Amino acid sequence: MVAMTWNYLMDMDGVLVHEEHLVPGVDEFLAELNANDIRFLVLTNNSIYTPRDLRARLLRTGLDVPETSIWTSALATAKFLDSQRPGGSAFVIGEAGLTTALHEVGYVLTDRDPDYVVLGETRTYSFTAITRA
Repeated sequence: MVAMTWNYLMDMDGVLVHEEHLVPGVDEFLAELNANDIRFLVLTNNSIYTPRDLRARLLRTGLDVPETSIWTSALATAKFLDSQRPGGSAFVIGEAGLTTALHEVGYVLTDRDPDYVVLGETRTYSFTAITRA
């Protein structure tokens, strides 16, 4: 009989944490996954924060999740754009999570003739920036 390998994909907000509080039982669940060497990936559609930022947030709730086990919409966007046009450029409306992800794949951020315009989540939208985009 072939052994079955399990991997878990789980959302962060509302599944692991609710606002700044741990969802009951999550710490035991992740401890069991770690004890049994079962891989997991925490997903979020929030592009504001980097995996390092999110790791720190989770640590404050008592969850120790490595940066490499956190995947954001910003990382997905950067990976997709890099697959379409490696070493490209983008005009970005967004925050550190998005700009860092794009820099890490080798993108240049510019408002002059960019290959792409990327609109991410941000705490403040600028009418001027949106008009320029």
